[in-house]
Amino acid sequence: MRLFLAIIAVGSAFSFAAAFDGPAERRILCPSNRSGSVGLFLMMMDGSDPQSVAVNSWKDSYPSWSHDGKKIAFASNREGAFHIYVMDADGANATQLTSESVADYYPAWSPDDKKIAFSRELSQQDQDIFIMDADGSNPTNLTNNPSMDACPDWSPDGKKIAFSSNRSGQGSHLYTMDADGRNVQEITKVDSTLPFMCPAWSPDGKKILFAEGTGNGAELHICNADGTNRRQLTKQGALNTQCAWSSDGKKIAFQHLERGGRGSSLYIMDADGKNPTEILKEEGPTNGGRPAWKPNVK
Repeated sequence: MRLFLAIIAVGSAFSFAAAFDGPAERRILCPSNRSGSVGLFLMMMDGSDPQSVAVNSWKDSYPSWSHDGKKIAFASNREGAFHIYVMDADGANATQLTSESVADYYPAWSPDDKKIAFSRELSQQDQDIFIMDADGSNPTNLTNNPSMDACPDWSPDGKKIAFSSNRSGQGSHLYTMDADGRNVQEITKVDSTLPFMCPAWSPDGKKILFAEGTGNGAELHICNADGTNRRQLTKQGALNTQCAWSSDGKKIAFQHLERGGRGSSLYIMDADGKNPTEILKEEGPTNGGRPAWKPNVK
């Protein structure tokens, strides 16, 4: 199993991290298969000094930081099917929040950390967006549509949720809805061959980042929150999907998957798509490899 890229000297790591998102500390959480199973690692912005947060014989994936920096929500198959869990930021006190016989993925905290949205797989052709209280109580189906509604992400003001859906019958499109599930609006008209577009709302609420599949590949695109001014950001080739903004909105982390499952990488680039830098290289794909930036909490 290939390891993370070589550790850079402490002084260089400080300069690199400070240029990204604040002081020199571990800033980015990412699933990795470096331990033989998929676990969560917190690392510096150059990929160095990885610290195990949750490693076991299961698959812990799709991490999401609470906005106060105290909790991490994630999906895991610790009890067989994938369910949503929450743990402390250091990996302690993991608590299972969902327990239905179906699979749950892609948790996302509301801006006030009182709610968690997630994707529930009701069948191979049907996923819905659910919302629940942060302690797992009061789960509510927001979309309730016989299609693949998945990958929720909250707008910074907490009023909207972006998600991916194939409900149009013409491939995956990007949608937004009110936080209570009302006022569903399609904001992209370009068909994507990806099953999920993995949207990520910018910290200022003005833009949405998403993956769009064409042919045998996928690249990251960006548009205004209303779907206008859509443009392509990455030109990496192969599959570029799971993505996340740094809390200052200056950087984007994303997962790059090589064709044929030969390997996966974590990249960081400027918010305008410039200077893509590979910081993590692994053998084989890492399922659920969504990165999560540690919040800047004052």
